Amino acid sequence: MTAKSGVNGQAAPHASWTSRAQDATEATTPRDERARAIVTRTSICSAVIGAILSPIPLADEIVLFPVYAVMAARIGRAHRLALTKMPWRPIARTTFTGLGVRAGLNVAFAFVPGVAAVANATSAAALTVLLGKWFDDACRDPKSAKAVSPAMILEALKRTAMRGKAAAPA
Repeated sequence: MTAKSGVNGQAAPHASWTSRAQDATEATTPRDERARAIVTRTSICSAVIGAILSPIPLADEIVLFPVYAVMAARIGRAHRLALTKMPWRPIARTTFTGLGVRAGLNVAFAFVPGVAAVANATSAAALTVLLGKWFDDACRDPKSAKAVSPAMILEALKRTAMRGKAAAPA
């Protein structure tokens, strides 16, 4: 895969992830059916974790990190990668970045009961899908995996939220 120019001229981690993150009309789910199933199950679990832990600010980020590590390992296994061949450094950096961006977005709702639960669940599920897509791409080509910038994750989460608003009934 060749890298395209990312946000602010930064090199994109994977051309396909960048183009999908920037194109609001195209799905950001993993291409591989096995990876898609893993991401779907994990997004449901992460939404539940986000909702349950919403009364405790930032607790869900601590719990979600190992959930995302397991998701990455399972996607790697679906691509027949040994754990030692996984691109763990970019996976960890991208996961930390994604959780940091998500925490920053959720802080505004942290002290509003009910709203915090919905915001945490929604952002956890959205981040899971974005990370799952990136993990899928990284496992397809582990040697060229690069961490995603906070700006790219923020933009992708914003686009995901806008798609959700457009699809929601009035």
